[in-house]
Amino acid sequence: MVAHLRSIEGNGQPLERVSISVEGTILIPDSWLAADDILDGLGAPPIPARASLDEAIGVAHDSIQTWAATGDQRISTIDGALQAVVFTKRMKRALARWKGAEAELRHIPHMRCPNCLQPHLWRRAPLFFKDSIDVVCGTPECGYFRDWFDWQAQYAPVFEQLEKDMKRREKESRRKKLE
Repeated sequence: MVAHLRSIEGNGQPLERVSISVEGTILIPDSWLAADDILDGLGAPPIPARASLDEAIGVAHDSIQTWAATGDQRISTIDGALQAVVFTKRMKRALARWKGAEAELRHIPHMRCPNCLQPHLWRRAPLFFKDSIDVVCGTPECGYFRDWFDWQAQYAPVFEQLEKDMKRREKESRRKKLE
């Protein structure tokens, strides 16, 4: 949820009223502030304003891993239980405000279905509480289906290679611009 909130670039969402006041406003989108509130509810520091989406995902992931490792011990104390309640309230507030913001299906770029080799892989968001996040193929005849986290673990080396290749290309294009 934190990563999703950080991916929203503006304050306006579909069916949401947006102020058109000429008064000075804060330049950070409301969704970014909500993401920082959620992290604060976990006891983690906020994401730096200039952080990229990948960096924001890393901060959120580390915060959740820390919480998961010590969560049972934490919530057995009064302060920890209070922190869990604050986190839950902030998460519910964000889900209520940006309820339609999470797309049910998101295309997974640069990856082909391992079953039919078509570029039709999609990340399916949870449809209800405690539902799983899945990877599905968009080709109707294929039927490929895998848990998101299992799929990520399996293809981590491929993702690393793609990231290295993208960074290499960025460096080359910057070098060419400077010449």
